[in-house]
Amino acid sequence: MANIAIMIGTPGGTRLMAASSERSAALMAEALLVTLGRDALPAPLWVQCADTGIVSRLTAYLGDLQSDILGVEAE
Repeated sequence: MANIAIMIGTPGGTRLMAASSERSAALMAEALLVTLGRDALPAPLWVQCADTGIVSRLTAYLGDLQSDILGVEAE
């Protein structure tokens, strides 16, 4: 089981989420990002976990999600 922390900057302040699995961390962060207005995106985010693979995957996924919401094609 992983200990994952995700911090997302929003216009209303910083949100900190903690999860014990990669999937639950992704779902929590996704739920927050889709509720932000387009003018708040891309939101700065930080993923912390001892497993660097999880950090890389979540960071990439959440970045791609924000691009999708904004309608920006990945390069």
